[in-house]
Amino acid sequence: MVELLEIQEELEKRKKDNLGKTFVPNIKSQEFIKLVGLNKTFVNLFCAANGVGKTATCCNIVSNICFGPQNEYFKYPLFKDFPYLKKGRIISDPTTIKEKIVPELKKWFPSNRYDIRYSTKKESKPYEAKWTTDTGFEFDLMSNEQAAKEFESTDLGWSYLDEPSRQDIYMATVARMRTGGIIFWGMTPLSYSAWIKDKIYDKRDGKIIDYVTATVWDNCKDIEGTRGILTRENIERMISQYPEDERLARVEGEFGHLLGLVHKGFEPKIHVIDPFPIDRKNFTVIMHLDTHPRVPDACLWVAVDEKGTKYVIDELNITGVDEEIVSEIRKREHNYHIRKRLIDPSGFNTDKRTSEVSFATRLSRLGMYFEPGSKNLQECIRRTDKAFKYELRGDKLIVEPELYIFSTCMNLIRELQNYVWDEYQGKAAESKEKRGQPKDINDHMVEGLHRILIDEPKHVFRERVKPDESFDRFSII
Repeated sequence: MVELLEIQEELEKRKKDNLGKTFVPNIKSQEFIKLVGLNKTFVNLFCAANGVGKTATCCNIVSNICFGPQNEYFKYPLFKDFPYLKKGRIISDPTTIKEKIVPELKKWFPSNRYDIRYSTKKESKPYEAKWTTDTGFEFDLMSNEQAAKEFESTDLGWSYLDEPSRQDIYMATVARMRTGGIIFWGMTPLSYSAWIKDKIYDKRDGKIIDYVTATVWDNCKDIEGTRGILTRENIERMISQYPEDERLARVEGEFGHLLGLVHKGFEPKIHVIDPFPIDRKNFTVIMHLDTHPRVPDACLWVAVDEKGTKYVIDELNITGVDEEIVSEIRKREHNYHIRKRLIDPSGFNTDKRTSEVSFATRLSRLGMYFEPGSKNLQECIRRTDKAFKYELRGDKLIVEPELYIFSTCMNLIRELQNYVWDEYQGKAAESKEKRGQPKDINDHMVEGLHRILIDEPKHVFRERVKPDESFDRFSII
């Protein structure tokens, strides 16, 4: 009986010797592990709610980089044969490093019970700041309270950032990857996160930057298909204690205002493409002018091919007198087969108190003719959502979208990523009624896209004018 108990105790100890072999990520964590493991993007973000398991996931990624694939969830190229310098860095705040990250690393790293698989040194820090493995890897743990200059000491092959950090620290980290490397970053977007959205999140292209998002419900074991570990009851208790202004980030794991995105179907990895030549024969082009008295006018050009696929090919913000505006527009479109020009309906407004004609009329006198675009915003939004629709099966695009955007159209891309619903009308504290209207701010290119798509542009072949063979050019001699 005693021997049986000893055997059971030994088996329990052996289970704890390498918990990494038994680590089972939830579905969203698995998605992030795959993103990092495929090693196709330089900067990889895991924007997730509190309680999703970001730290456990990222510490397991560190373990699988240093010791190779520990189980079936990590059988990806980066873990099988790490291609960069075997030097890394983990960055977080001092308390998190000491109380969370160091214990998690020790939990998931192979045990030192029989063989010394790794060693640590504090190096005058309150936590174990220098780690070395028997596989030749070494990494340090640094605090985001340190000066940015301290992060510029050595070249790196990988870096794990835990929670939002300062921009100067991030830039110093990027500079350490001069011989190649990978950055993976687990965060709940709260403090320090505004610059991350503008400089990183919004610039997702699937090549340099990519991300996975997760809500706290993605780690709920009461929801089928999540492989979560938290109960619904405990999640609801947790949520009830969050400050209201932090609840969106802590529960949904997204930058707060992104939760109200109008065009949720816009996916830069799918819809944003490299520019290619637009010739007069194979593409018909429609132009839109969004005019404003106090900000630059916004021009957008969309090309249509014979299949009906639309491409946003160019954009322009312009100020000046009428002649200058017409001149700049003509310069942009001199190689295009322009079929139609639309304008914000306000471009046809006239002031009855003066003799001033409308802006559209003034442009027509300069030889540039416009038609008023649609005023039906809701139908425009629905039509644009339809154009964004696509279907993926695995990593294969089964149904292509109707609309693509050239990567050079950065204003439109940025507007689409920030075009959100105006949540409430009246006094928000009293009347929680949805407006059903997007916020009327920084939407000039988006409005142009709306009006072009609702106009249902089609490709029209240019017909070559045949010479009049009945005319005898020598008859006048």
